[in-house]
Amino acid sequence: RNFSVSVTAPEINATSISAGESHTCALDNSSGIVKCWGAGGQGRLGLGDTNHRGDSANEMGSNLGFVDLGTGRTATVITSGQSHTCALLDNSDIKCWGEGDHGRLAQGNTSDISKNANEMGDNLPAIDL
Repeated sequence: RNFSVSVTAPEINATSISAGESHTCALDNSSGIVKCWGAGGQGRLGLGDTNHRGDSANEMGSNLGFVDLGTGRTATVITSGQSHTCALLDNSDIKCWGEGDHGRLAQGNTSDISKNANEMGDNLPAIDL
């Protein structure tokens, strides 16, 4: 007998979530991948722009980008504030993105991070603790 089976798997299996004032992030602990959706202002979604995600058709699932944490880096824990998110990485580094007011991103300035392309991944320094 010949037969076929079609299986649709989720992009990630969320094992923890963190919600800020107007955005939410999910972490897949098995892969360390983070996806964020909601209000994109101040770059809080970590996707290199200020676009909102999840408020229009075809923005979620495989259309929702992953947060770039750097080459070979994955998250072990995420937490969100009012308009920023931080991730504890697999190498014990911490990276934060979103609104930088009051130095909350710990980069020595008050700049927002991830409002523009090329601000995440290897371009985002880990916090110097």
